[in-house]
Amino acid sequence: MGDKPIKTIIGKIIKKKVKKIPYTGNYLYRGKSIKMYKQMKKEVGDDVILTSGVRSIMKQFLLFLNKAKKSHGNLSMASRSLAPPGYFFHGVEDFDVGKKGYGIHNFTERLTQTDVYKKLNNLGYLNFRYDRDNDIGVRFEPWHIEVV
Repeated sequence: MGDKPIKTIIGKIIKKKVKKIPYTGNYLYRGKSIKMYKQMKKEVGDDVILTSGVRSIMKQFLLFLNKAKKSHGNLSMASRSLAPPGYFFHGVEDFDVGKKGYGIHNFTERLTQTDVYKKLNNLGYLNFRYDRDNDIGVRFEPWHIEVV
């Protein structure tokens, strides 16, 4: 999985460091993440939407357990589509985006066929943590924005 971005299992999200993004139900870290998202909205337009922002260790743990259950207890399979607690980047600054009104398809490769994706790509917002053929077998996530 590479370096562990979150070093402690009891890491907390400090409320002063995050801001709720209107009409999304998600939070982003103040600073680079919010600045990047606002610039993205300005350049891409209202069709781009925040689909997942800041996640705590506990939220990631629960998401991972749910994915492991769907994978019949196969933790290796689960970790190919959802990072285990401590190895996820939503706890540091990264976030997910999609096309407004596209629903569940925002979390599939169908997103790559949308104008939103094409604009994000052309404007240089897409820097993938896990390419299509990455060495560790993690699925390609074209919706994941790496904050650099």
